[in-house]
Amino acid sequence: MRSLNYKEIEKRLGVAFRRKTLLRSALIHSSFSRNHALKVPKNNETLEFLGDAVLELIVREHLYRKFPGLAEGELNEMKVRYTNTDTLHRVGEELRIGEFLLMDRGEELTGGRARSSNIAGALEAVIGAVYLDQGLKGAQRFVKKHILAIDISGLRDYKSLLNRWAMQQQRSISYRVARSHGPPHRKVFHIDLCVDSKKVSRGSGDSKKKAQQSAARQFLEEQKITED
Repeated sequence: MRSLNYKEIEKRLGVAFRRKTLLRSALIHSSFSRNHALKVPKNNETLEFLGDAVLELIVREHLYRKFPGLAEGELNEMKVRYTNTDTLHRVGEELRIGEFLLMDRGEELTGGRARSSNIAGALEAVIGAVYLDQGLKGAQRFVKKHILAIDISGLRDYKSLLNRWAMQQQRSISYRVARSHGPPHRKVFHIDLCVDSKKVSRGSGDSKKKAQQSAARQFLEEQKITED
């Protein structure tokens, strides 16, 4: 079974883990755990679940304290920019998390080490592992260093922009899954955006959130709707 270079990983992350097993679990892709079920009982999905909540809390508290005068909607839009798949993928790529992921050969050969959902999910799992290993303070240090330090001014949340447009125009919007395909660890979602119950665009992505963003972006660009 492949071993991990903990020293190199910890150097990249800027974290010295007390319990290396947590770091290892954060880097185990579901495809690897299926092929090594007897030796690897868990993958990083449960740590990802925890890390997602920890990240949300840290980002929300940071924004609440830094921008006390902003309305809830503005704070939420900023929160989304910090926590969406695109941002987490970008941070994970900078940390080169994909190089260290434990996955089966099939996943690797189909681009698994560069897949945005794998990298973003692993980063959330790492945050969960840091939280369990070093508490909330340790997780805050990690998130502030690698995520909250990002300049989000150039990042756009198309769903929030669409929501504001719909409220101004008194239109109703909804998303529905048109279809999905691929194995559980490599699914692709195709989601339709409906305005006043009429389909106006379709977006695709390796997560439902990403497909929704894609659908919203297509509609906004086709209609030339901007933030101005």
